[in-house]
Amino acid sequence: MSQLKVSDQYRTNPLSLKPGGYTVTAVHESGKIFIYDKVKNPGAYIKSMSTEQSEHGAISEVLIDNKSVWTQNCGRSIWEI
Repeated sequence: MSQLKVSDQYRTNPLSLKPGGYTVTAVHESGKIFIYDKVKNPGAYIKSMSTEQSEHGAISEVLIDNKSVWTQNCGRSIWEI
């Protein structure tokens, strides 16, 4: 699996540039993993993610601080986190 830590230059929320917060990880069907650090409100952040197909495939799992909080087959919508 290929991991990419999303750098600050790609972050749109100014709070994500300040130290502290959570690490949110999005695992795509393709195996590509995107890691977002300094997330202050992980629930809202996750709800803003699109679970639809992208160039990396759909999101298959979401983790907060390395703890799985949602999977594609869990029977819940990502918006229920």
